[in-house]
Amino acid sequence: MKSTKLIAGVSALAFSALILGACSADNGGSADSSSQAASSTTVSSSAQASTEESSAANAEVTIADGKSEDAKVPAEGTVYMRQLYAAPHGDKSFAVVNVTMNGEKILSAKIDEFQYVEKTDDWKAVPNGDGAFGEAFPEGNILVAKMENSDAYSALMKDHAGSTQTWQESITAITDFAKGKTAADLETEIAKIADDGGNVADVVSGSTFTDTRGYLQAIVDAATSGMVSEGQATTNADGLKEAMILGAPHGDKSFGVVTVAMDGDKIAATFLDEFQYTDPADFGGVPNSNGAFGEGIADGQVLASKLANNDAYSALMKDHAQATKTWQESATAIEKFVQGKTVAEIEEAAGKIDDEGKNVADVVSGATFTDAKGYLQLIVDAANEATK
Repeated sequence: MKSTKLIAGVSALAFSALILGACSADNGGSADSSSQAASSTTVSSSAQASTEESSAANAEVTIADGKSEDAKVPAEGTVYMRQLYAAPHGDKSFAVVNVTMNGEKILSAKIDEFQYVEKTDDWKAVPNGDGAFGEAFPEGNILVAKMENSDAYSALMKDHAGSTQTWQESITAITDFAKGKTAADLETEIAKIADDGGNVADVVSGSTFTDTRGYLQAIVDAATSGMVSEGQATTNADGLKEAMILGAPHGDKSFGVVTVAMDGDKIAATFLDEFQYTDPADFGGVPNSNGAFGEGIADGQVLASKLANNDAYSALMKDHAQATKTWQESATAIEKFVQGKTVAEIEEAAGKIDDEGKNVADVVSGATFTDAKGYLQLIVDAANEATK
């Protein structure tokens, strides 16, 4: 399959069109953590890439974005996180959208977006991009996160669309705009943005993305139908500090994304997931796996969320390692374990896990991940980032 996304050989004209879609030229602008979280939707062939070859292949791809509209959420007074995977901007990328909530109120929103770019020294690949995970990338390309590549991506936005705002500045303006609002509040604001996004800055100060509506809608969707990770009861919900970071907690065939909310020096809530290339016959891909984002990757592979594909991934764990817990059950056990703990307390606990991880359950009740130390370290790293 041939990829058309920021890939070697793409024309300047085509790339200019991509960037123009991302921003204006500044001229106006865990499902419940104890149950399966996936929502898989078969996509029609009409939504696929234009070539006959990719259309035939992508027609078999399903999307698992984590939607769980009937997930149980805690009552007001207990913070919780909801996470969803979305396609807020075209068909060449996908986004991780996380919201921290108290009742119906959005306390914080975090968004990062991932796409393939031509491999050069200007870009930093996602963790394990230089390992086995990267073997599935389209030839000559790497998968990058826009947040940690904001400078490189923003330089392209400036060159091709005359943007004076960085990617990070606009996405931060959008997520800051969501703070303190409900999903219904955001829907009211979304309706004020013109179809062409020309008046974006009049509604969301500081954002110049013409696709601001898409990002705001993704936040609404996460707040109303995302997977759920229940946090702690707190009287300081409005004072939480947060960070979303990437890491490689488990081998070299996947990368992880964790979001941590800190109440002072203690963890109030976390959300953990991993992404890996898998067989599309059994796994639903991230959004746009059926579009341009899914083109060019290794044949017979689709990039998938482990949490949104909990049943399928857990079946592999059982077949290949005789796992007695699902991936979600172990991840949730780790999330529950760190709640109310400081970084020092988590590091002390991680130090009690032997190098082979055989005694994990003795330290983290309910978890059977032999790489539990890696997941705990990723949470520690996020906690340290949040409290900088």
